[in-house]
Amino acid sequence: MEYKKLSLKNISANLFVYGSTHAIVDAICAAVIFSIFKNQIVSTANFISLVILYNVLAFSLQAILGLATDYFKSPRAAAFLGCILIGISAITFLFFPIVAIIFAGLGNALFHIGGGSISLNLTPKKATAPGIYVAPGALGLLVGTLLGKSGQFIVWPFILILAVLCLLMFIIKRPEMNYEREEIKENKLNYFKLILLLVFLSIAIRSLVGMVLVFPWKVNVDLLIILTLAVVLGKGLGGILADKFGWIRVSVGALVLSIPFLVLGAGIPYWAIIGMFLFNITMPITLVVVSNILHGRPGFAFGLTCLALILGALPAFSGLKQILGGQLFVFIVIVISSLALYCALRIYSKNYLEKKVVL
Repeated sequence: MEYKKLSLKNISANLFVYGSTHAIVDAICAAVIFSIFKNQIVSTANFISLVILYNVLAFSLQAILGLATDYFKSPRAAAFLGCILIGISAITFLFFPIVAIIFAGLGNALFHIGGGSISLNLTPKKATAPGIYVAPGALGLLVGTLLGKSGQFIVWPFILILAVLCLLMFIIKRPEMNYEREEIKENKLNYFKLILLLVFLSIAIRSLVGMVLVFPWKVNVDLLIILTLAVVLGKGLGGILADKFGWIRVSVGALVLSIPFLVLGAGIPYWAIIGMFLFNITMPITLVVVSNILHGRPGFAFGLTCLALILGALPAFSGLKQILGGQLFVFIVIVISSLALYCALRIYSKNYLEKKVVL
């Protein structure tokens, strides 16, 4: 079945609406969490439990919710429902913190799945649109965290912006969603499993390194903002550069180049910032590879990559964090991540691409 391509104008409109909503959604969730802490609504022990609960709901449920979204073929409805739950969370956190956290986690998961599914169909099989969609989330997290920690989170402006963006979701023309599944042939099954394993390993390592790296200079708000913008640009430009110059060349090359900046320059602000820019370039490529081999299941594919993120982050919450953040460990795991991604992309290009393209 042939799918009509959206015009550049419609692609841009979708990316603006869903990318902006992504930033607002993440900002509200972060602001709600840290406002609960700032206002001492719960004890410190209970607050930690709420943070864990939020992350479990927001990340680990995405694969299941993605399956449901694919089954009902309803990504826009999932995104809209997610926004509604997050709006309720923002209104209720002062009175019902546990309910607010549950709604924030579920809403975040639903929105990411819905918006992610749409982004994967804006530039089918390419990494450009998903990278641009995901990128603003980091900026939203920063804004929400700073507002929540400072006690300056005012709910209604965010709710108003979210409402306008939700309205725009139903005004703009969304892409035709491809839910046609391709049966995995027996001779490709082992390649399919191996690609998934290698990509998940690369994603999990990226998540772990992001959690254990220590940047002592982050207490400087100006440097923290620049770091966040570097992460946003890395994710946003990663897909564009990869589609233009080749997935392997850009993603694996960026990972390898990030090693000296992150291993040797963690204590040097602009070295580390360059390293994080390079390190985040791989994000859209790993997402699209998983989506392409899970043909017709964009929600499930997006959810699986988020599951890999939360699994990769788990060791950072153990007593081994200081060891995991050591230079030797960071060097070794980034090398492993680079090799895993290189092998995954090589296997993908040989067994899943019908025509020869630059990877």
